[in-house]
Amino acid sequence: MEKVLNQEEIDQLFRAAQGQSAKAATTARSQTIKECDFRQSGQLTKEQVRQLTLLHDPFAPNLANSLGAYLRVAFQTSLVGVEQLPYNEFLSRLPELTYFCSCQLQPVDELAGIQLDLPIVFPIIDLLLGGPGQGIEEPRDLTEIEEQILESIVDLICRELRATWLPVLPLEFEVGQRQKQAQIMNLMQPAERVLNLNFEIRLSDTRGTFNLVFPAVVSNMLLRKLTQQGMSQRRRTSTDNSVRLRELLLDCEFTVGLELAHIPVLIRDVVEMEANQVFQLHHALRDPMSIAVNGRAIFSGVPVSCGHLRGGLIQGLASLPTTAIEKVKA
Repeated sequence: MEKVLNQEEIDQLFRAAQGQSAKAATTARSQTIKECDFRQSGQLTKEQVRQLTLLHDPFAPNLANSLGAYLRVAFQTSLVGVEQLPYNEFLSRLPELTYFCSCQLQPVDELAGIQLDLPIVFPIIDLLLGGPGQGIEEPRDLTEIEEQILESIVDLICRELRATWLPVLPLEFEVGQRQKQAQIMNLMQPAERVLNLNFEIRLSDTRGTFNLVFPAVVSNMLLRKLTQQGMSQRRRTSTDNSVRLRELLLDCEFTVGLELAHIPVLIRDVVEMEANQVFQLHHALRDPMSIAVNGRAIFSGVPVSCGHLRGGLIQGLASLPTTAIEKVKA
């Protein structure tokens, strides 16, 4: 039999439904919406940027010295940026006319990229041909002969990179071929997150940049190696500090003495003590005493004669907490 609701019951159900709707609306208003940029996911941490910077900071002056010795002119090179970004975003920052060369990484069989700005390329080529290092007024692309001349500079960059990475990730950097615009697009996947190292080169009054770009496989390997070496270095430093602290403690002076602890005596006997009086402690000679170091009972032992001196014969460790015993044994 179906139940028939009266007007009062209907009103109660209606008010309850209205209350739930108002509560849901209040909950919805209280929720905050935060913007999320998925392009920022997977970015390098501050610690990773610091590690990569420390690794490649020596590369810049070493490359400048090598270029200066090779071309007999003063160079200045500095690291200006470390970044991990999608490959297509990296390509969007390149000028329309540029020099881009592939680099074969062995034994991982991956391709990296070396990009040089043309304003710095032409003075370098002029130096290689015996000129004073002048650039060109009208922008143009390189000829095939100029590309072959520039390969010696790219090979020098690869040698310096190999020497820089050798302590962390030993790879062989082999010079590849000049990449045209279409080839640059296909060198890596557009959405692949690559590692980009940006450097600045100064030659007299000429300034330009060059970029090193590494695929995700290689950059991840490098970051893992840097993290492992960082953890190992921290452990090694901690161990070295402990050894050094132990050496310093071994040269410190401590007071050592035989002590009788927890011997009950009457205050009357202490008050009535006089000179040359023998005070009985009710401690048998066969019972061990405490051998204390700086007032802390470490060993148990008994007094003995050492020629015309008195000494203490150590019989064992005193009753210490577990942590204290471990420290003594260490």
